[in-house]
Amino acid sequence: MKSMTGYGTARVQSKDVTVEVSIRAVNGRFLEPRFHLPREFVAFESDLKRILSQTLLRGTIDIFVSRRVKNSASKAQMSINDALAKKYLTAYKHLSKELAVPFQVHLEVIARLPEVIKVEETYELFAGEEKTLKRAFTEACKKCDAERAREGKSVRKDLEKLLGTLEKQVKIISDLRGEANVQLQEKFEQKIRARLKGNEIDPTRLSQEIVIQLEKADINEELSRLSEHIKNYRQLIGSQRAEGKKLDFYTQELLREVNTIGSKSQVAKITQAVVEAKTLIERLREQVQNVQ
Repeated sequence: MKSMTGYGTARVQSKDVTVEVSIRAVNGRFLEPRFHLPREFVAFESDLKRILSQTLLRGTIDIFVSRRVKNSASKAQMSINDALAKKYLTAYKHLSKELAVPFQVHLEVIARLPEVIKVEETYELFAGEEKTLKRAFTEACKKCDAERAREGKSVRKDLEKLLGTLEKQVKIISDLRGEANVQLQEKFEQKIRARLKGNEIDPTRLSQEIVIQLEKADINEELSRLSEHIKNYRQLIGSQRAEGKKLDFYTQELLREVNTIGSKSQVAKITQAVVEAKTLIERLREQVQNVQ
């Protein structure tokens, strides 16, 4: 079992460049990677997604990649817009004449005006830099996965503890079932006799009516399904595969059966056990949301 929460970082240095990758994973219904890449690495995003999907199966994943060049491979290209500079100069002279303000040309003032001088940097990847990136990314993925596995052990312990406590509540309900049926039988018999007061009561018909009512109110089927769901739940908890979605499904089924028992219950002790069971299932649900 693995949690969907984890963090991993890796740094790989080559002769010319250092690449650092940080991966932060949190809960998510599906695999949702969000890349934050330098523009030099944008072309490799689809390859990185493929590597990621081989390790992390679910969750919202933020990937931060930084690139530091030791010996700059950037080539600065400078362009000067002579025509625009002349227009600025003409405009200044015009204003000087119109406003009767003396004007002296300062080259640095003209040079700093927008679009007069533009500096653009173009970056070239070093030989083997793609390999360096993927190596760092793969290592970060493995570290994040290891952290998710470590966190998953803690989640498993919590789930096993909650499931064990839930079993105790189910046993309490099961032990009370016989007592509840006796009480229901007496209640149904009194109700039927009250309705037929003054009339002759056929014992066979009375027995049939009571059996029909007991079958409707009996919780044996719900208890059987609960036991089966808990058995499957425990198997999924012990699985090494990603079973988060299945656990979420069985959590809903556990709650469905307990709710049905609660709706049938006319015994205070069973109702109390149902409330406790629902609380435990809600805690199970909260934990399961973090299982890959």
